[in-house]
Amino acid sequence: MLLVDDQGLPILEQFSEEGFVDCVFQIQRMQSGQSHISFHLAASYDGSPLGFDVRVVTQIKAGFTEDMELNQDHVYRDGVQFFRSGPESDRLISALSTLYGLALSVERMVDRAPFSAIALHQGQIDMASEAIKIKLFGNDRETDNEEDYNESFFNLDLPKGLVFWNEKDQEYREPLVRSLSKHVD
Repeated sequence: MLLVDDQGLPILEQFSEEGFVDCVFQIQRMQSGQSHISFHLAASYDGSPLGFDVRVVTQIKAGFTEDMELNQDHVYRDGVQFFRSGPESDRLISALSTLYGLALSVERMVDRAPFSAIALHQGQIDMASEAIKIKLFGNDRETDNEEDYNESFFNLDLPKGLVFWNEKDQEYREPLVRSLSKHVD
């Protein structure tokens, strides 16, 4: 059962367990384009609304062959992009820093954060009618600071109007927050 606040927004960290911080968001203001789908994600943390805008490539294909080998043609550079949508985005990054137990003082969310994306599926997938499990890779280019490399899971469920953004490993907490924020230490 999804827990929501008095405004109907899901409680951000309600599915966190066993030391992992997993976030849930409601999809709002969805727009489909030729190559991307865009939407706003919203949740509630400590009584305050928070969120950000997202753009996802619409023609994402299964990342693995029938033999469970990675299909390099189905790795999408900038396949998922996060965008600052205002103060609610700054509150999100601050909330993540708190939930992750980091000593980073967040000023605001960066304007844009691109991620390489792989759909963790085999065979045909249909984003419009089924949940899609996507693995995100942040700061994964040779020109990026390798100390800011991070991974997470971005499970997109358009039919239910939800996104579950989950940790892959706790070692990626600080690099993720650093790469999503303008901060002062």
